[in-house]
Amino acid sequence: MDVRLSDSPQGPLKGIRIIDITTMITGPLCSQQLGDLGADVIKVEPVHGEVSRWMVPPQKAGLTGFYSQLNRNKRSLAVDLKNPEGVAVICKLAETADILVENFRGGVPDRLGIGYEDLRPLNERLIYVSITGFGPSGPYSHQPAYDPIAQGLVGMMPMQGQPFGGKPQLIQSAIVDKTTATTAAGVALAALYARDGLNGSGKGQRVDVPMIDAYAANSLPDALAVDSFMPSDLPDPKPLAVLRTYETLDGYVVGMALQDNHFKGLCEALECTELLEREGMRNVGERIADFKPWLDAIEAEIGKWPTDELLERFDLHGVPFGKVKTVREFAEDPQAQHNRTIFDVEHPEAGTMRYVRYPGHLSETPASLHRHPPSLGEHNTEVLREAGYSDEAIESLRESGVISAS
Repeated sequence: MDVRLSDSPQGPLKGIRIIDITTMITGPLCSQQLGDLGADVIKVEPVHGEVSRWMVPPQKAGLTGFYSQLNRNKRSLAVDLKNPEGVAVICKLAETADILVENFRGGVPDRLGIGYEDLRPLNERLIYVSITGFGPSGPYSHQPAYDPIAQGLVGMMPMQGQPFGGKPQLIQSAIVDKTTATTAAGVALAALYARDGLNGSGKGQRVDVPMIDAYAANSLPDALAVDSFMPSDLPDPKPLAVLRTYETLDGYVVGMALQDNHFKGLCEALECTELLEREGMRNVGERIADFKPWLDAIEAEIGKWPTDELLERFDLHGVPFGKVKTVREFAEDPQAQHNRTIFDVEHPEAGTMRYVRYPGHLSETPASLHRHPPSLGEHNTEVLREAGYSDEAIESLRESGVISAS
């Protein structure tokens, strides 16, 4: 990713236009990733602003940190979708858009008049991406959904809780939202290729991405192994016992030394080679049969060493371990700095802003940063002019409150 602020979009999606009618994390992150790849993303917000603009500090130049991490590389159009004239604006934009992304509760777009069946007659090439909690139909389709609800439903929480006394545990991050965002972006690109790629149909389609499906697809493949052959009489899946955090003299490390060569290197690095001959630890088969004895043994040995010295010894012996860091420590990590994983760019009003880069490193068509997060309604006039509205019509929309004053 070109982390220097460029004058225009760059990347493989340059020339693709996206209407983003989403809030919070899932939809905004999906469209931001497409914007990083060069798409022209028009973020449609209420006239008072999308909720993440004001709900979470810190705040500078009309932006919150939360909003900023999910809405770069976008233009802002602030419009009232409860007003028929506001709906007409979306319909006009849809006539020339390539992709529309929305994450309303099921049925809301249809009631507003901006559902797939409303917009498809206006543009048969439109790809309509709908992100919901449970899908467009079924017993839960009418219900609102948030990340923890999906975490609880999909089945991973009991596994997460087994090492902590059995109480089901939430992953303390919006893991479902972010997993769904990247899934939706990938499926949108698949639909774009189905339209425009080799033997493409030339037509758009509706794309439904339920949060529970996205999270299940990304979290359950290993957990579902016990039920691969049905009917199954195996017990419920358990967490991978080999996954542990180890405390050192001055911090924590994580890693894995299951294979024979890694376990041998581990014991040599820790100067406890006698473990190599201990029953239950002599080969990978014995160690898989019962994880606890050898994990407890190496945990005790790791606790005798300072972190940096320990990792140097592990590196020398080819043992895959790493330091547990905070997010701010990760930003200073030499590999992260080499990759520009987290980077700083100057904002004309907010000062230095920090972002995390798009993860794909494309050699010929790199992703780029071409816009900081927009102020509310910053591009109202620009976007509406492009849609064919006259300055008089735009001013009328502004005076009647259909679009924001900005």
